[in-house]
Amino acid sequence: MTLKSRLRLTILLPLLAVAVGYSLLSLSTGASVLFREAAERSMLLASQAQTLLVQRVDEYGRQAEPGASLSETERMWMEMALKDEALAKMLEHTMASTRTAVEIDIKGRDGRVLSSSNPISKGKEARVALPMREWAEMGRARQIWRVFTKKEEYETIIPLGLPGSKKPTFEVRVLVSSELLRNTLEPEVGNLLFALAMSLLVSLGIAVLTADLAFVPLRRLSEAIDKVSRGEALHEPVSREAQEVQIVESKLSLLGEQVRGAKEDLKQMKGNVQQLLERMEDAVLLFDEEEKLVNAGRALEKFLGRGRWEMSGAHVGELFAPGTAAGDLIQGAMALKQNVTNAELTLGDRRTVIDLEVLEAKGFLLTIRDAEAKQSISRQLDVSQRLSALNRLTGGVAHEIKNPLNSIGLHLEILKERVGGDDPVAEEELRILRDETKRLDRVVKTFLDFTKPVELKLAPLDLLELVNNLAQFLMPEAQSKKVKLSIVCESERSRIRGDADLLKQAFLNLLRNGMEAMPEGGPLSIQIRKEPVEIVVEIRDQGVGIPPESYNKIFQLYFTTKTQVSGIGLAVTYRVVQLHNGSIHFESKAGEGTMFELRFPRLEED
Repeated sequence: MTLKSRLRLTILLPLLAVAVGYSLLSLSTGASVLFREAAERSMLLASQAQTLLVQRVDEYGRQAEPGASLSETERMWMEMALKDEALAKMLEHTMASTRTAVEIDIKGRDGRVLSSSNPISKGKEARVALPMREWAEMGRARQIWRVFTKKEEYETIIPLGLPGSKKPTFEVRVLVSSELLRNTLEPEVGNLLFALAMSLLVSLGIAVLTADLAFVPLRRLSEAIDKVSRGEALHEPVSREAQEVQIVESKLSLLGEQVRGAKEDLKQMKGNVQQLLERMEDAVLLFDEEEKLVNAGRALEKFLGRGRWEMSGAHVGELFAPGTAAGDLIQGAMALKQNVTNAELTLGDRRTVIDLEVLEAKGFLLTIRDAEAKQSISRQLDVSQRLSALNRLTGGVAHEIKNPLNSIGLHLEILKERVGGDDPVAEEELRILRDETKRLDRVVKTFLDFTKPVELKLAPLDLLELVNNLAQFLMPEAQSKKVKLSIVCESERSRIRGDADLLKQAFLNLLRNGMEAMPEGGPLSIQIRKEPVEIVVEIRDQGVGIPPESYNKIFQLYFTTKTQVSGIGLAVTYRVVQLHNGSIHFESKAGEGTMFELRFPRLEED
């Protein structure tokens, strides 16, 4: 219902209430006057009929012989009343002067009508009627209801008897009809209904006119409230014709600014939370107090094998079926409102770690982590810590070693000149010492290069273009080793912000490792896919794989399972990925191959 309609009803209903109340009061007053008049008139008619009966009895008594006893006299009088046509005519004539009485009867002691203004009733049993006194004692509303809904008669009785008689000889009765009362009252009711209808029309007109006039400032307030609810600013000038409205609008404007700011903050916070959920490897599920899913990250899909939007709003029992280990644990903890920490369960074919937290805001936060991913993260953290420690060590030690090495190399050259070619054995020993010194010098330089701070030259770049260039560069080498390079990309643009030279070196190390892992050749695939907040690059070979005992060591500096290689390639790759705020992990099975997955933050404008 609109504000204008509510205002009209607010004005119309009190006016209608007043009009209806006045009409009911008028009806009650008119009915009261009519009913009192009918009661008084019936009593007056009964008194007149009594006077007529007394006169006729006196006249008959003077003409007839007196009875031998009281009962004989009463019998004579009742016969006179039954046979006296003049009395009936006088009663009928008396009836002509009333609007509500329907009949005047003279009853005998046995209840028969001896004389009546209605010839049909004469000689019959008197009709049953409600005493007028009892009807008059009813409430006014009940009297009106009976008059309009029932067909009945009300009697007024005056007894008449002989001196010395224990019971009255006659009863003079006047009957008032409810139908006649209704006929008398109906014109007044019609007038009241007409007045009520006119009052309704006038009230409606007043309500419409008043609402239209009052709604001019209220409409502006309503529009201002609508704008505030939509988070819009109030820029329209305020009229000076209503100071109160001006004050309210100014406050609404201030409130609108606050609401709009709160909406923006909430939107930004929601976006940040959603972005955080998207980037998390763990599945984070938020349930409300009714145990229905409110929000979840993309990682949920890999654990349950269903789309998260398809699962949105589902009950926890639909996601984790009762009777299963996960379903019983999670639903039981929610029912008891207890936290769960580091519970290891199997979901499908995955070993997972589950945490459940009961929120103060009446809800539940469920976290599902891949047990293998947890171990992988631990390994990466361990590698990172080792690299950090190694950097600190080599940074200090390399400088201490380099100076003595230079001095040793210089003295070996001097010693070689002094020995000359006189002693071949000594010359060979000096050559070995010189070569080992040069090799040790190269090792120290490698240490220094690896620990030296890298100056990143970040710029927008397309990973697909970078990988294509690398593939063309390696194509001759791949063909000579019977390696088939293939590139798959789901979109035309896979842009990140990075250092092209460093990234080329990182990918080059992985691609060459993949080719070397397949001595007999085979497919080497590169897949690039775009996720909501990341670009993912997968490099997969079908080589010999990595032994399980080497999983924790492959990113360590100088660790290698091959001969005649330095063992710094994967350590450099790991460092480059970290410098780009990315992550790297691998999956490998001996004899089946290895897959390296690199994740980089997407370019924000994309």
